Amino acid sequence: MRTQGRAGRFLRLLIVPLVLAGGLTGVASAASAASCENWTGVPPPSPGSTGNVLDGVALVSACDAWAVGFGSGGGSNQTLIEHWNGTAWTVVPAPSPGTAFSTLASVRAVSATDAWAVGSFSNGGGDQTLILHWNGTTWQQVASPSPGSSFSDLRAVRTVSANDAWAVGDYSNGSGNQTLILHWDGTSWQQVTSPNPAHDNALTAVAATSASDAWAVGFTGLLAQTLILHWDGTSWQQVPSPSPGFGADLAAVGAASTSNAWAAGATDNGSADRTLILHWNGSTWAQTPSPNQGGAAAANSLNGVAATSPTNAWAVGRSATGLVHMALILHWDGTKWARVPAPHPGTTSDLFAVAAASANNAWAVGTFTGSGPAQALALHCC
Repeated sequence: MRTQGRAGRFLRLLIVPLVLAGGLTGVASAASAASCENWTGVPPPSPGSTGNVLDGVALVSACDAWAVGFGSGGGSNQTLIEHWNGTAWTVVPAPSPGTAFSTLASVRAVSATDAWAVGSFSNGGGDQTLILHWNGTTWQQVASPSPGSSFSDLRAVRTVSANDAWAVGDYSNGSGNQTLILHWDGTSWQQVTSPNPAHDNALTAVAATSASDAWAVGFTGLLAQTLILHWDGTSWQQVPSPSPGFGADLAAVGAASTSNAWAAGATDNGSADRTLILHWNGSTWAQTPSPNQGGAAAANSLNGVAATSPTNAWAVGRSATGLVHMALILHWDGTKWARVPAPHPGTTSDLFAVAAASANNAWAVGTFTGSGPAQALALHCC
């Protein structure tokens, strides 16, 4: 069975760098027919000596953005948090409590003085949930439940207000994986009951428009079927969702309103992975046609999606042929999804997350490999 969505790239081991030709200095503007004029490379720091990955991004304003992930070196992965001040990305110190590894998968901000980042860490045994909070001055670890005896991982976080935030992932007590949903009530993070329709289940992303409207997506079952859960202000319930192909999983979800939400991931057509995009119109989830690049043999997958209005949404991921990956960017203009040219630094590049504040301001982050270790990747559309 193919590796499923975000869970498959959430590395518990050190990055193994590929020695490939190229570098970020070759990034150039790419003309786009979408709302933004172009996507350009904005080199962020890569402090890890053997590899660097940015897994999540969040926008506060045009001059205030966060990106999180991990850098590897010295025998373990360590948390990596970077801040955009409108001119450049800089590394911000962050706790890395795990002696074996500490990684961050997602970030979300309520304001310039209130942001959350989530992931996992290990001291050599099972993974434990990791939640960090930004108070305007420093990032600090906040206590979080880790119900699994084998592992507990968080994949995504979304904020509604200072007293209302969600984090999702999965955990295991040695048998099947179970969905994990944590809620912040302004005082503490607590586990909330969540559906588990099969023996193996995982949540990879979460979005919210209000205190009574939130979505969590992922996959369920050994053969991987899409999993979508909805929060109505009282409980989380499974909502029917298309699962085309021989296996389908969702890695991202974004919501602009109660009647406009997108979920993105990949489906297996028997030959290669194809992009998968589902849309919520207020009543049902339905598959929407989505482009692929690289020909029939190339494996295409989407890892991030963001929506700002009925006529503007972005989805990002990769197209892979063998060991060569190319960043993939898709745009929704209110009528159809179309592929947008993306900068391709190095020989291999992947995008793992996208955030958009408007039709003219979006960031996508990931990683690329040039002539040395994997480097952090940030692309800006404005």
